[in-house]
Amino acid sequence: MSGYKYFPLQQANETRLLRLEPANEYNDPLVGSLIHVSLASETPNYEALSYVWEDSSYPWTADYSWSPPAGIMFAIVSENIKKAEEDGTDLSPVISTSDGHILCDNQNIKIGSELHDALRRLRLPDRQRLIWIDAICINQSDIEERGSQVGIMGEIYSKAEQVLIWVGEHYASGRAVQEMLDFVVSLELMISNLMFAYGKSGRRAIDEALCQAYIFHLISFSFLREILARAWFGRVWVLQEVVNAKKATLYSGSGHCSWDSILAITRWLSIYDVNGPINIRGSICAIPVVDMIWDIAKIKDDPSNPPLPNLIDVLAGSRLCKSTHAIDKVYGVLGLAREEDRARVKIDYRRSAADVFKEIAVDEMERNGLGILYLCTRPTKALHLNCPSWVPDWSQPCYHTPYSRLGYKSSISRGSRASFRVEGNTLVVKGRIVDMISKVEMLRRIPSGSPEPPKKNESTEPSTAPEDTEDTLSTSTPASLLSPNFGNPAKTKEDNLSESLVPAASWFSSMMSIAFPDGTITPSSYESFWRTCCCNRTTEQIPGTNKFSEAKIPGKVFASYFPAWTKAMKEGMKLRDLEEYHSNVKRFMDSFTRYCDNRRFFRTGEGRVGWAPDGTVVGDVVCVLDGAEVPLILRPVDDDNFEVVGDAYVHGIMDGEAMKPELEVKDIYLV
Repeated sequence: MSGYKYFPLQQANETRLLRLEPANEYNDPLVGSLIHVSLASETPNYEALSYVWEDSSYPWTADYSWSPPAGIMFAIVSENIKKAEEDGTDLSPVISTSDGHILCDNQNIKIGSELHDALRRLRLPDRQRLIWIDAICINQSDIEERGSQVGIMGEIYSKAEQVLIWVGEHYASGRAVQEMLDFVVSLELMISNLMFAYGKSGRRAIDEALCQAYIFHLISFSFLREILARAWFGRVWVLQEVVNAKKATLYSGSGHCSWDSILAITRWLSIYDVNGPINIRGSICAIPVVDMIWDIAKIKDDPSNPPLPNLIDVLAGSRLCKSTHAIDKVYGVLGLAREEDRARVKIDYRRSAADVFKEIAVDEMERNGLGILYLCTRPTKALHLNCPSWVPDWSQPCYHTPYSRLGYKSSISRGSRASFRVEGNTLVVKGRIVDMISKVEMLRRIPSGSPEPPKKNESTEPSTAPEDTEDTLSTSTPASLLSPNFGNPAKTKEDNLSESLVPAASWFSSMMSIAFPDGTITPSSYESFWRTCCCNRTTEQIPGTNKFSEAKIPGKVFASYFPAWTKAMKEGMKLRDLEEYHSNVKRFMDSFTRYCDNRRFFRTGEGRVGWAPDGTVVGDVVCVLDGAEVPLILRPVDDDNFEVVGDAYVHGIMDGEAMKPELEVKDIYLV
């Protein structure tokens, strides 16, 4: 709190609690006082607040190119206007934009607008409320106290009677908000009924039933998506705050609902990957956050479960989450990692984030090899940290999933052993430069802050389909690849189930022109292309879970799905194609989505094709390091030095073909 005079904490397990005084009216001044308590003995019953310091009502999904449908909030409110007007409820937005004040221990203290809104909603009319709030209970100007309190934050939240999740004010207030949140409970019941009717293995029947339910419950689903788009779901601290909670309640404006209902619904969407004709999953970026909360909470609740995840896995899983301070991308999730990893990182806010990130990277390499390099990615925004390119900058988002985290296995380095040394900010590794990028597909929209793709008539690369020449075509080549209208598919509003399922016609055509630059498709090049489009791996989700069985090299049956997939990429999914989607398209689509999502298709100077991270450009090189699991894309800085761009799939070298004697093994300097 700005201007408050704190009394120092005396013990390592000591903290403060805010005693919030009651009030009858929403606009009454906030009044409270701070008390000191020990977490070790006779701690009074208290609650803990989980919230976003700024702009909680604004979606954190901007990078995902999604926002609630226009007018949907007002469509929801309109159903309740008559009742609200009868009881005098004001339905106008009440979102604050300026800071507020609280009279704490007779000191008039300024607090942020989000906290001010939350406390006005959460205070009780008839009794005090004892709450732990980081912005108030920690002296934020005392660096040592901040570090010590962050170190016991997991204990603070685990000992609270309840965690109060504040996702911000709503666009309405009063009865309308509560009825909208009641929709969530009814939605959970509807999903439970679907599961009871069709069982865990009834994936197809569930998808079809959900198509109908989505139309009938459009407002419910849209409201759920709006809630799950709130900034709270993108905050890194919420992970340990909710994982450690005995009980949690979600508040939005004057309404509330059980966190367990939100968790159950979102977890169900994740397990059943609701991605078909209605594409709910594609617009719910809170799912990875909820998945991590669920998985770690289950481990904590059952001692027979495997140990907590290692720190690198937690950092990678929470990468899209945000924090005010870059260093909190580590400190904010430290309590979720296994004990031995926590012991290696000392919480010290006097250190720079870049130093902490580098220390973690070097420690990981010394213990587990060079796998940490696959988590590096090119920055999507201006760099504020001075991290070497071989150190994952956890403050930067990464929108593709590294192949190592997908369990992708290859024999690219044929059993060679990794060799490296650290020289200041330079990492020296052994490896081979295999090829150079000559073409990169740039029309695909990837949520990474990339420049807006050029319009079709402004493209730097022609977007023409291969010519229809029977002499050079394999008999298994799908006709959909040869359509003269490939880049301009006819669409009607009536029969498109979801434009967002396969919004790929333009960039897929561009990808074809890169894969087959002279328009000639031979049996060999066709096979290389379809195998590249699934990274030469099948995908099989284990029913009733969000886990996958071990990927296999696809055979002829899997190849037969490719023509239907290319048709879907060309024309989009239509209602009449639902049967074919389930029987053919979906299996190939699952592999494509899993292994190629948010990656750039490229061609090399020697004619190889593959997938690389967004940010890859012409002139980057393909490198195979000794002991590598997959290739790396590197960017030459000068004759000897390179920057890491990220991991890649390169068809034709994944089985060790690049480990030939004529390719020189040399020291590669990563800066």
